[in-house]
Amino acid sequence: MKHMKAVSTAVAVGLLSASLAACGSSNNGSNSSGSSASPSASAGASESAKNSNPVTLTFVISNTEDTTAFTKVFEAYEKQSGNKVELQALPGGDYDNLIKTRFSTGDFPDLFLMQPGTKQYVKLRAAETLHEWSGESGIWDNVFDSIKQAQVENDKIFGVPYGSTGMMGVFYNKEVFKQAGVDVPKNYADLIEIAKKIKAAGFTPFYEGVKDAWPPQVFYYTGWVTQVDPAIGDEGVAKLNRNELKFADIPELKDLFAKQKELKELDLYQKNVMAGTYDEMQNEMGDGKVAMAFMLDGIVSQLEQKFGKDWVNNNLGFFPFPSATDQGTAMITPPNQLMVPEKAKNRDAAIELVKFMLQPDNVNLFYANKPGIPIFEGATSELYPVQQDVKAYIDAGKSRVNIQNRLTASFVDFSKTLQNFFLKGDIDEAIGEFSANYQKDGKAKLLEGF
Repeated sequence: MKHMKAVSTAVAVGLLSASLAACGSSNNGSNSSGSSASPSASAGASESAKNSNPVTLTFVISNTEDTTAFTKVFEAYEKQSGNKVELQALPGGDYDNLIKTRFSTGDFPDLFLMQPGTKQYVKLRAAETLHEWSGESGIWDNVFDSIKQAQVENDKIFGVPYGSTGMMGVFYNKEVFKQAGVDVPKNYADLIEIAKKIKAAGFTPFYEGVKDAWPPQVFYYTGWVTQVDPAIGDEGVAKLNRNELKFADIPELKDLFAKQKELKELDLYQKNVMAGTYDEMQNEMGDGKVAMAFMLDGIVSQLEQKFGKDWVNNNLGFFPFPSATDQGTAMITPPNQLMVPEKAKNRDAAIELVKFMLQPDNVNLFYANKPGIPIFEGATSELYPVQQDVKAYIDAGKSRVNIQNRLTASFVDFSKTLQNFFLKGDIDEAIGEFSANYQKDGKAKLLEGF
């Protein structure tokens, strides 16, 4: 039985270099640790120096993110500064569009959390709208250089990385597997046979949150690194970036649509899959009714909130999307990034909040409430067993960064495409729409080749 295991940044350095091989440099030893002032050391002085005119900052985040760790850090900030932080959670399935809408109407948040990668700079016209951080003091003291370099585009940095190396894949209930008499699959065909045995034992093999729109996408992101990347290679990804290769011309991608359709046809999803939600997915898995879900790692902290840390440590397992011949490749993601609009009402206070969040004590406070592979020098975090599983894949060289972090154009409205696909089951129509929306986004961003 595995339990949470402490991981220092000495271990994390190697993991981060591997996870960001496609995103930045691997120089990870140039920063000194612990150089920022400790908030605990300055707390007494700051109590008497609180803002005489406190403000309320708005922090926008996707509702797919667990906010517990942020709340703990913001509570410390509020105590020290006198300012308040109001969390505003937007629907994850339409988060990007809602952020862009707020920008277009001038309704800027003071601070917001965005997905990883410099592609977000293009999406938000960063040079015109966002604060630039490359020369900002108190920001880069403890951030691994490989992480910092992944944020650079044309010598500018518009997002401050925050969090940990993420992952997506198949999360499963170990107790359900035990009762059904099955083990982690050796390949994709084995996964289907295991799912059939689980169903025969009276459990739901897979849960999919189609009503919430965004969850079905995870199937494709995790399947891509196992099935598509080996087929098209880095050159194929480069061709997609230049619009020299179409999605419909990738048989291995088309096969992912066929595989998802097969799961529905074999009745391996929950009843009334169209009504499935992320929240119910957590409940059904925690209650031992559902065996597996293709999901991002945000589900780990959500399950801990509902069922406790012991449940997560003892009952939650992870494996990648299996290939035709082996257990597959783990899909990992760089950390999310904090962004501050230049026209934010409380821009200066938001910048100071980001600096506060990056102070060592507050970084460790964050990890204490949301364990993960650290991205900061001197930070320590405990890993859940499922994160230890991913670490093993990274160590073995069996991991790849999410394809969305390697392409500049985005998978626009992919969630809507998949909702229609679950209804109609037309593979050609779905992949055609997927491809057309990708090209449309490339044209809208004025990308070369589109």
